[in-house]
Amino acid sequence: MDALIKILEKFDKKRNELVSQGKWNEDAVAECFEPCARGILCNGYFLVNGEYIIDLGAIELYYHEEEEGGIKDYIMYHTNAHSSKSKVYKLNNNSFPYFKFGSFNLHQSGIDVTFENEEKKYRASFLIRSYRVLKTEDGLYPENDDTKYDTHSTHIFDDMFYSGYGNTEIVWIPTDKKNRKLELDDPIERTNVAYYEKPDIKDNKIYGSNDIITENDYNLDNKKYIKIKDKFYKRDMRKWQFKLKGIEEEK
Repeated sequence: MDALIKILEKFDKKRNELVSQGKWNEDAVAECFEPCARGILCNGYFLVNGEYIIDLGAIELYYHEEEEGGIKDYIMYHTNAHSSKSKVYKLNNNSFPYFKFGSFNLHQSGIDVTFENEEKKYRASFLIRSYRVLKTEDGLYPENDDTKYDTHSTHIFDDMFYSGYGNTEIVWIPTDKKNRKLELDDPIERTNVAYYEKPDIKDNKIYGSNDIITENDYNLDNKKYIKIKDKFYKRDMRKWQFKLKGIEEEK
């Protein structure tokens, strides 16, 4: 995974530069991650047990600063803004230990690859939002395969860990995928992410923002609002999803 870690290290390097220039904001977060997204989506893939390629089509950035006054991403799971029944959380002074850089975080929405920084007190990860599985020979990427990308992020558990968590070897393979480009002309908001001004923590869950969103609001402008199950929420409009241009997705 060393090659993937080198890609993700670009985020902190660019972050240091923008923070020192006083240009740090939510748009700058996306600016820092864009080179990482380009390297991940356009120039590599996961190879599972030497047999299958997990080819990524779209990834979503999650970023949360733990210190007061920092940029917040309350929808993110692995932050101290969430209460937790975890014994480790309580023994660690009601704080989640920071993940090792480049770790997988398996959770109810899918799989994240993490790149947190304990020294600077921020959590960062990308969720694999869409992907496809390709059969490989000798670990090589099949350039002309027309398999569509699966947009159900939770399907990846069975595909990435089909042989069981402890029996799976996953490596990152750098490669030059010909003619791959990011969909940057029209930046993308994350999928089904609600906006929270302040967390209202109950029963280990973060509920919606203070705004009361109705079905009529949603029907008038479903780009600004989202529907999750039977409830309506103000949409988080941060453009933190990165996607390959021109790919075909299987809904």
